[in-house]
Amino acid sequence: MIQVSPFDSVLYGALLSDSEAGVWLNDQAKLKAMLRVEGELAQAQAEAGLIPADAGAAIATAAASLTPDAASLADGTASAGVPIPALVKALKDALPADQDQARWVHFGATSQDIVDTALILNCRELITLFESRIKAMITALADLAEQHRDTLIAGRTRTQQAVPMSFGFKIAQWLSPLLRQLEQLQELKPRLLKTQLGGAVGTLAAMGDKADLTGQILARRLNLACGNNWHTQRDSLVEFSSWLSLTSGALGKVAQDWLLMSQTEVGEIRFSNGGGSSTMPQKCNPVNAEIILAMARHNAGLVGQMHQAMLHEHERSGSSWAQEWLVLPQQLMATAVALKHGLEALQYIEINTDRMLQNLGAFNGVIYAEAATFELARSMPRDQAAGILKQACAQAIQGPQHLFDIVAQLSGIQLDINQMQQRLLTDGATTAWLDAVLQRARTLTQP
Repeated sequence: MIQVSPFDSVLYGALLSDSEAGVWLNDQAKLKAMLRVEGELAQAQAEAGLIPADAGAAIATAAASLTPDAASLADGTASAGVPIPALVKALKDALPADQDQARWVHFGATSQDIVDTALILNCRELITLFESRIKAMITALADLAEQHRDTLIAGRTRTQQAVPMSFGFKIAQWLSPLLRQLEQLQELKPRLLKTQLGGAVGTLAAMGDKADLTGQILARRLNLACGNNWHTQRDSLVEFSSWLSLTSGALGKVAQDWLLMSQTEVGEIRFSNGGGSSTMPQKCNPVNAEIILAMARHNAGLVGQMHQAMLHEHERSGSSWAQEWLVLPQQLMATAVALKHGLEALQYIEINTDRMLQNLGAFNGVIYAEAATFELARSMPRDQAAGILKQACAQAIQGPQHLFDIVAQLSGIQLDINQMQQRLLTDGATTAWLDAVLQRARTLTQP
């Protein structure tokens, strides 16, 4: 097999792929799901009285036991532009030749019915994997936020130090989007997890007055919603694609922060499983964070292509459908990879609270300027307090004195840094929001 994508590479697989997700994305998984749909369709049609009962049972048995080699279907797939005709022929060949059951295989259905429904079955399995990993990440981040709610760190805006903040609060900001993604996944499931059954042009004309009943029975047998025909209505898949991009994007924001915080000059975190260098023995590269960020960017580019794949002509599109085959599996894998690396990183993350305090003291404490302004404003007009702090900051940045010493000289008021730090950590709004996020995390991840 030609290996082009790193997702399929033996060399890069351990880094850029995920075996747990791969079992639902490979050829055998797709064929197995397609055969399951064919077998369940036959039994649904038999139950509805559309085809003979013995034919339905025989087709289902053959479909369950058939394990065709993907290579044997390759030429047929290339010829038809879809694997179903070749797969249907293999299924028919597996039935007894003398019992006239083969003619009921794939009765009244079209290739897209089988391929799309099979895709949904495998997406359901992947969603279970995503939910498990997101919940594990939420739990790990919530524990970390609780542990560090009283740890001060420099809050940064536009890459520059802004004001001190609770590190637990910062972690809760990493956590909060994942809570929304978990909730949104529950909301989109009913729209995504549905059968596709429309026949040639979506009307199910070949199934006559048994069409609706067959569709309902098939949905029940597959434990999916009854989707009937959505051959050219791809909004549910595109919604899922957007969810994949948003989820990997939320993880990517966390990874971006990890990369910045683990820079040697910052040193607030490190990853003990970091990768080394071929020439620099001191290096401990944050590989997990790098890969998460790469997956986020990859998915952000792919989601636009899935929106393009909504543009089907008339009642069926070969080109837009094929575009989905190229794009959606990559998004599914990229999301799984990002979650895998996120969980691994959280196992090895090391928090350097001493370094966080050191960074807060950089430039003689000017990071406390906003808090100091409001503290002085208790004793004087706010404009006057702001003027004193502006002058004090200019001197502190240029000279050796600490900001609070300069403020004391200019105002006669000695500020207590310990008291100020405690006030920043116990701010009512900060504490309330952090508590609310942690409570939601516990609620959403409970068994």
